[in-house]
Amino acid sequence: MKKKLNTIKHILFTLSGLALFSGLVSCKKFVDISAPQTRLVQDNVYAVDATAAGVLTGIYTGLNLGSPATGQSGISLRAGLSSDELTYQQQSFNTQLEGFYLNALNASATDAVLWRDSYRYINIANTALEGLNSSTTLTPAVKQQLTGEALFLRAFLHFYLVNLFGDVPLVTSSDYRINNSISRSPTQAVYEQILSDLKAAQGLLSTDYRAANITTATLDRVRPNQAAASALLARVYLYLGDWANAEIQSGTLISNTSTYSLTALNNVFLTESREAIWQLAGVDENLNTLEGQLFILNGPPDYDHPVSLSNTLLQSFEPSDRRKTDWIGHLDDNGTEYYYPNKYKVSFGTPVTEQLTVLRLAEQYLIRAEARAQLGKLSQSRDDLNAVRSRAGLLPTAENDQQNLLKLIYHERQVELFTEWGHRWLDLKRTGTADAVMTTASTAKGTSWKTTAQLYPIPQTDIDRDANLKQNSGY
Repeated sequence: MKKKLNTIKHILFTLSGLALFSGLVSCKKFVDISAPQTRLVQDNVYAVDATAAGVLTGIYTGLNLGSPATGQSGISLRAGLSSDELTYQQQSFNTQLEGFYLNALNASATDAVLWRDSYRYINIANTALEGLNSSTTLTPAVKQQLTGEALFLRAFLHFYLVNLFGDVPLVTSSDYRINNSISRSPTQAVYEQILSDLKAAQGLLSTDYRAANITTATLDRVRPNQAAASALLARVYLYLGDWANAEIQSGTLISNTSTYSLTALNNVFLTESREAIWQLAGVDENLNTLEGQLFILNGPPDYDHPVSLSNTLLQSFEPSDRRKTDWIGHLDDNGTEYYYPNKYKVSFGTPVTEQLTVLRLAEQYLIRAEARAQLGKLSQSRDDLNAVRSRAGLLPTAENDQQNLLKLIYHERQVELFTEWGHRWLDLKRTGTADAVMTTASTAKGTSWKTTAQLYPIPQTDIDRDANLKQNSGY
């Protein structure tokens, strides 16, 4: 990688004797973490603002380089293959992806990368929280911001783990003696910790965006701020059916019109997007995003570009929906047509104009629309839904039946959030429609559906090493 990435690696590797950076790439079991060799190294890392900030920067860097955030090992691709969004074009050739192409039915073909790397980053966040808490020399404002970031990241990663795997180990300590024999916690307990972490982060994070040195405000939205915590809180409340709090949290963002607004479709994923709530900064001056590199087809699908959009998704758009033209690319390969996600329009090249967008405002409109519909506030719900539809060039809906309005909102989520962070896959599961939708979709994929495929398998190597870990049903 380029100089920027090498500098980050050097800081983390040199100053962190607790394997903070090596944990990103180790292939060991996620709980198999060695005891710290010396307390002095950790104290040194959290004695200085710059090195303490570098630990959290290292997590963002790692996320933007792959699992679980992006690329072939990222949630968007894998959950898209598990759902009805993507068609896998390289059968019998990449078994790592084929497991997800087959709805994760084949445990032996399913790579453990999502599980492993998520817990790597959680462990780094826990180590950071402990180091920050014990530090007496950090600038108070820096210490506060970094603590908020670590709590936010721990909640963010646990959110995806619990939604992809079900009951999962709830890891809130870096103590290897505890983590080496940890068992799965009930989903409810994991969600309670997620809520606790996000509420605490909300009170600690800055209202503006912070630069890498933490002390300086910036226009770049690449470190979580208070709004990012509110955005994830809104989503969590929605998933838990707490409609009132989902409405409140999303509303705080929508009402902050001085900072956030829906923007033109082709501007949504740009570095200066006003719709972005949290993005991940590029780490290579010649690479915009791994999503662009992965999804854009400049020729027929191959090892590096193994998927296209499914016919199911293509047929879901209304005729006049501009997202079908602005966010979907088309390739005609000697009469064989492929359609691909084109939200990110650049893979390589300078200057960097796009950044991986993690949280954005359109989701908040759809969260509030759904929450308001569930609360019986149908007129207000329609207003939020129509804000997203209008941006896509669609006429407003006048639907006044609660259940029909909810169906329209779920459909809008399908065509607005496709191939982003597994939204479709998680929506099918949380709304109880996965069995009905995936029974049909699996036939198109050339396999059959089992309801147990709604949860990914726990890596067998971890189960073999920890008797307290139990496998999900069906594997």
